[in-house]
Amino acid sequence: MSRVRPPYLRLVPPAAYGPRPVAADETEARRDASHWYVRLREDGDDTAVKAEFAAWLQADPLHAEAWESMTATMAAAARARADLRGYSREGQAMPPRSASRRDRRVPPRRRSRFRMAVAATAAACAVAVAVALPSVSLRLRSDHITGAGEIERVRLADGSTVQLGPGSAIAVDYDGAGRTVRLLAGQAMFDVTRDPSRPFRVAAGDVTTTVLGTRFDVRMIGEATSVSVNRGHVQVEDAGAAPPTRRDLRAGDWVRIDAHHAMLAGSIAPELVGSWRQANVLAENRTIASVIEEMRPWYGGRIVVTDAALAARPVTGIYNLRDPAQALAMIVKPYGGRITRITPWLLIVSGS
Repeated sequence: MSRVRPPYLRLVPPAAYGPRPVAADETEARRDASHWYVRLREDGDDTAVKAEFAAWLQADPLHAEAWESMTATMAAAARARADLRGYSREGQAMPPRSASRRDRRVPPRRRSRFRMAVAATAAACAVAVAVALPSVSLRLRSDHITGAGEIERVRLADGSTVQLGPGSAIAVDYDGAGRTVRLLAGQAMFDVTRDPSRPFRVAAGDVTTTVLGTRFDVRMIGEATSVSVNRGHVQVEDAGAAPPTRRDLRAGDWVRIDAHHAMLAGSIAPELVGSWRQANVLAENRTIASVIEEMRPWYGGRIVVTDAALAARPVTGIYNLRDPAQALAMIVKPYGGRITRITPWLLIVSGS
């Protein structure tokens, strides 16, 4: 059952499966191609779906290129799976019984190349599906959603504004008694119009932030939820703790609540609140793993770290999130780490 959205909100229809605007860049086009691949497998016989897909395909040359790349990847993965049925667990060929003994011998180098090709195509297939499915589900539940590397400013009916970070989504519920915004994913900066008769609340999982008039930032990065205040006064409540915990925050104050409901508090210069809006991540003696968590929403695919010791290394600096691959290389290079791009949707971070 679809949720009725308040008529007073300036919304861009999520249209998870409907027509989408012209792609702004290759990342968005690849993400949309993933969405269409999943949908056409489910509703490919629907005439309306076919018409929508055709319109999307013709709307931008990048769409056609992204779709060709997607279908080629999936076809390669399918061929690899078919070829695997003729190979033993050790990767050795299993030719038809009528083949001669000479035919059965497969050079080790060829087997190695084959296994590498299979691994690459399988990884590409898995990443494409993993990227597409969560996004589709999120679109169905949200009123506003942003893609990788995208920032959007939303004006609500009461004059309050929400600036969504990349990979973020919100659902809005206003009525006569109150104003509630649910942060479903990512991060958002709120500038709230004061209205004592209707409290403004932001729900992020178990954490609820209540305000009357203020400017503050709420983030769901990794397994932690954080709130920081640029100006004004908010109350943060964690209903998942036993008993529930509450804390008042004023300008410059911040709290971070982890997956185990442990609360860490501190303060920063108020002007640094929401610095992600300039596409920068500020790291001061933070682990590489925590910085990578902030980078993930800016990248259109998956970032996989294979070295736990490297992930635990501390770093300090300011890194530009517009080019996650380059930023990652700058972070790990001093420790001998390296970045490997397997496909347009997969970055591997490995140690020396």
